Amino acid sequence: MPIPIPKSQRFWRIFLLSPLLLLVIYLLILGWTPISQSIPAQIPLSPPPPESEAKPLPLKNIPETTPLSRPTAPSVPLLDAEFATTIPGIPDKVWQSAKDTVLSGDQLQWTRSWTEKNPSFRQELLTDKSSETFVRNRFEKTRPDIVELYNSLRVAILRADLLRYLILLAEGGIWSDLDVTCELEVSRWNISKVLAASNEPVVDMIVGLEFDLDWRGEGSQVASQFTNWVFAARPSSHHLEYIVDMIADKLRLIAHENGVGIDGLTLEMLRQEVVDVTGPKIMTIGLLKSLSLRLEKAVDDRNFSHIKEPRLIGDVLILPGNAFAAAQNGYPDDQGEKFVSHHYSGSWKAEAAEAREKWKQEKESGKSAGKMA
Repeated sequence: MPIPIPKSQRFWRIFLLSPLLLLVIYLLILGWTPISQSIPAQIPLSPPPPESEAKPLPLKNIPETTPLSRPTAPSVPLLDAEFATTIPGIPDKVWQSAKDTVLSGDQLQWTRSWTEKNPSFRQELLTDKSSETFVRNRFEKTRPDIVELYNSLRVAILRADLLRYLILLAEGGIWSDLDVTCELEVSRWNISKVLAASNEPVVDMIVGLEFDLDWRGEGSQVASQFTNWVFAARPSSHHLEYIVDMIADKLRLIAHENGVGIDGLTLEMLRQEVVDVTGPKIMTIGLLKSLSLRLEKAVDDRNFSHIKEPRLIGDVLILPGNAFAAAQNGYPDDQGEKFVSHHYSGSWKAEAAEAREKWKQEKESGKSAGKMA
């Protein structure tokens, strides 16, 4: 007959075995990695789906941005030793935005072109949701007025325009619309060579001509226009800050004239083209005003009209029309290589055209009523 083990001995056996059991469980947990948490380093470069088929990005969205790619070792030596960037002073990063992380087949192909050509660059995508977090985190302490303005805007194209300026103002880098293809590696844009031949160690902004027109005379508005589908800037760009303030003032004025808050603004209330309120035209005007103030002399079309190669004016580098807007400028063969291609697939254009037509009808109705009176 077995001798029963006293309860006190059983207790001490369990007590001595418990730490060993806990150690085994801890080691098992430590070595387990759930497959669902792994994130691919880059969107697979498989053939893009047909244009009609939209596919979600195979990446988990993080609080502020979705990294479309993570940089690999540079394929060419970095050109700027002090800032360790391809363009002196401008981070090796491409920024883009979308309603959400679901991009069309064409958009996936166009966005991939940036890291295919520039594998050492990082590419970031902000969505409508994450953009508010980004703007709040970057500007809440220094510019709460801008945070309030951005979060109050309800018109998508106005928000999209303002966002691109705020992103580069906060972080620097290259902005690209989703419908832009990178055709030439940034290292071959030869920005460093231009700066090396000047007294400017770094550049504050890089813009390309969309409309390359002649000067219209004293007192006239600048005729030319820079693209805002692609441009670049250094972090805390003073020219971008001037542009943002100019846009903010204009939006507040339009809201005041219509007796609404910023959240009540509509496209019909603008009474002018979107390009003049938040788009490339006001960016062009603001940049040239800021540059004129900095240089203490007027800067206008006469300084860059019909240039054949990049021209540095102060700390702003202006590229010929072929660089960012080859199609718009008739594919000139005497202005160097084409840096990007713009595919003009902006979804906001139909909405803006409808608003513009409504405004014209209201204007005509007002004239007719005045004549009848």
